[in-house]
Order: sequence, then C-alpha cells, then structure tokens
Amino acid sequence: MTRRRGTWSARRWSSCGLIVSIILSGCGVPEDGRFVALPANEIPDALTVTTSTIATTTTTPQETESPPTTVTEVLYDSVEFYFVSANRVVRSERLIVSPATPTQVLDTLLEGLDATAQTAGLRSALPRGLTATIDVRRGVARVTSTAPFLSELEPLDQRLAIAQIVLTLTRRPGIGQVLFVVDDVEIQVPRGAGDLTAKGVAVTYDDYLNVLSTRD
Repeated sequence: MTRRRGTWSARRWSSCGLIVSIILSGCGVPEDGRFVALPANEIPDALTVTTSTIATTTTTPQETESPPTTVTEVLYDSVEFYFVSANRVVRSERLIVSPATPTQVLDTLLEGLDATAQTAGLRSALPRGLTATIDVRRGVARVTSTAPFLSELEPLDQRLAIAQIVLTLTRRPGIGQVLFVVDDVEIQVPRGAGDLTAKGVAVTYDDYLNVLSTRD
C-alpha cells in the first residue's frame, strides 16, 4: 500500500506540473523570463480598448461696432456774377462754397466763365490772367491790382470790365461802394456812361445801370 500511494502522489505532482506549464505557456510568459508579444487574436478585448481625449475650443465671434460714419455737409451760397452779352452786362448766378467771402467772389469772377455761362453765349471783358486783391472797410471794397490793369482794353470793354466788378461786388452783403487802386495809387475809372470819376472816388451799383441788361 505504501508503494502505491507514493506512485500515485508522484503521478499527481507530475500532472500538476504539466498543467502549470501549459497555463504559463498560454499566458505568454516564456521560461527564460523574456517578454514575448501575444498574437492580436489572443489579447483580451479589455486590454485593447484605447481612450483618447480631444480638447475642443469653440470661439464665438465677437460683434465689433463699426465707427460711426461722419458725413460732412457742404453748404453753398448762390452768388450773382455779371458777364457781358452783346455789349451789355447781364446777371448770372453761380454756387460758391459757403461762406462766400469777398475774396472768393472776386477770384471767381476773374477766373472767367463756367460751362453754364459759356453755353448761354456770355463773355468776360476782364483780361485773362488779371489778378487783384480786395479789402472791405466800412462798406467800401478796395480792389488793388498792378499796371497795366485795364489800360490795354478798348474804352467800351474798360467800362464793361469795371461794371462787371462793381455790379458783382456790390451785390454782396456789406459792400456798397468800390474803389480801385493800381500800384498803391487810387485811380480814375469810367462809369457806365463813359465819363471818368475823380481819383479816389468810389463807384456804386447805380453808376452802371445804363450798361446793365434788363433781359432777366
């Protein structure tokens, strides 16, 4: 009996060792302690699940207010200008940026005709390139220029040119008379009837009524 028990025990331990060897071999643990990768189909599903975290940033566009648009309103003054038609002086209106100063008015007159006046058959008796300055004091506008001023014009055009300046300026507020100065000397100018003023004598709107057209 004792011999049989020993044989049975030996067989039992031998079987157990074989089973352990099989189990360890199935778990992928080599006998020499090295790591051996298991085939993918033998890896448990729980070990193959990967979790990734993606940070998402949401940007909400901010409403930006556009700066307010500034609209500059340009104001104009309607100014009466006088030009020549058939040897008579006629009224013509033109818009000038407000406020229409005496200097602006005189410069515009000396520049000549605009397209509207030209199509109306008007002309200017004032010579091209004529320059002058103006100074208004106590209702008198002193128009200052240099020689030859109007001396190169025919007598009729001299009267019409002076009439253009006087009628245009005296239609502006604050101007009632016009005095002409050439090279710092007050000069004589022809009135509408052809007679000359004395030196230093100012002329008025009424002095040129006889060359003013009544067509309008």
